[in-house]
Amino acid sequence: MSERILRALMQLFAIVARVDDVSGELEGDPTGIKSSRGREIIGGFLKSELSSSDVTKYLTIFDDFLISTRGRLYAKSGGKKRTSLHSVKILRICYQINKELTQRQKFIVLVRIFEFINADHELTETELDFVQTVSDSFNIEIEEYNLVKRFVEAERKDTPDEKSHVYYYSGTPKNFKHAKTAFVEGIDGFIHAIHIDSVKTVFFRYFGSHELFINGQIVADNKTHLFNIGSTVRTTKSSQIFYSDLISRINEKKNHQPISFEVDKISHTFKTGKTAVQEISFSTQEGNMIGIMGGSGTGKTTLMNIMNGKVKPAQGTLKVNDLDLHTNSRS
Repeated sequence: MSERILRALMQLFAIVARVDDVSGELEGDPTGIKSSRGREIIGGFLKSELSSSDVTKYLTIFDDFLISTRGRLYAKSGGKKRTSLHSVKILRICYQINKELTQRQKFIVLVRIFEFINADHELTETELDFVQTVSDSFNIEIEEYNLVKRFVEAERKDTPDEKSHVYYYSGTPKNFKHAKTAFVEGIDGFIHAIHIDSVKTVFFRYFGSHELFINGQIVADNKTHLFNIGSTVRTTKSSQIFYSDLISRINEKKNHQPISFEVDKISHTFKTGKTAVQEISFSTQEGNMIGIMGGSGTGKTTLMNIMNGKVKPAQGTLKVNDLDLHTNSRS
């Protein structure tokens, strides 16, 4: 996660964090303001993203922002008065963020803010007003704001049946009218994903007891993750979920015929008589990923040229939806 996003999050977390009780007057000294619960939540989030030294760095930044945005109000009032969440300060921060972050990055910030205020599974009206103000400042459409809100609020027992939601199960999935579902062998619990269409971005959460891996790296299983282009997700005992598969399900239309790809006993020989490809067969469907591995000169490029129709094989056939790619090239 970029430094810009992290600094933006620290600023906004400082505005919405629930501060510790203040006993008595601060006597004009705002440095006594602290948010123990806020630091605990932020620390847990940062540990999954950064090294220990960087965690300390951003917690210090959070503390400094907390003092500068909240401390003086406490010092003035001598009580528990909270920051006005519609103040000029929050709008100024969001204005600065708007200039520095892309729209996709703003959605990442929005998701992390929702996670922060929902850490105790209790969203107050004041906190919702705050995050709504941030969302409006980011020019996020209300439909996508509500999509993110319901996604972050959803617990294991909650499975919103709405467009742009995808669920991966190992057993028999629920019968949804609008959300999409898919079978994943060996997964404990389920994975819940949403697709933000305006920025072509996927977020997901895992509800299960196994360890979670993204691109082979173990990650925290109790937070929202980005599902980036080309990535794979799996648990300790499940098969892999490919980004391309998820997107194909999001874009799936009724009565849509899946694209099939079949390679049947493909062989090819160069004019010199050297064998380039020797009887290869496999089949797959759209949304799947296949890797071609081999050393230099083993025929990888030749095979790719055969599969894209550039080179006609000496033997065998290659079919797309039962149409021979080389005899029906214009189709």
